[in-house]
Amino acid sequence: MISRRLALAAAATWLCVPAAWAEPTVGLAERRAIAAYRQDRYPALEKAIQEAAGFPVPVEVAWDQLTIPGDAQYYADDAYFGKTIFEPLAAGLKEITKDQMGRDALHKALKSIRVRYDEASARGSNYALGLKFEGGILDVNWRPFANVVDFKPRVDAVVQVLEKGL
Repeated sequence: MISRRLALAAAATWLCVPAAWAEPTVGLAERRAIAAYRQDRYPALEKAIQEAAGFPVPVEVAWDQLTIPGDAQYYADDAYFGKTIFEPLAAGLKEITKDQMGRDALHKALKSIRVRYDEASARGSNYALGLKFEGGILDVNWRPFANVVDFKPRVDAVVQVLEKGL
């Protein structure tokens, strides 16, 4: 009788555990904060990326993937998205387009930029592994607000991946 009760209790506990491990959802605070960021700060960053590229390259941002539940209060901080994703991207593009050869190569090959964050495949501080340049799409998979001081390694990663693909 005791072992049956223990088995039932263990089974009941086991059935309840996955609900506790479920992914947190993005709430109203995050949606408001990301909307404010997109309206107030992102347009200047997108413009900087396009100016660095030398042409109006489309930039697709998967905002739903960049929003991390519980971090809404940090979105307005330049270090959250700007210093860790958008500014190093612009600086890397600027390095590529520092001469006519780079401008021509980038203009010919780069069709769009996709920015996202996938926790399962983002590669921590190995930023080059978080970048792919295939089919004219530069895919950026970096975690926001992580290793903010790693500006130069991010820039170098953008340059490395693009130079290899151009």
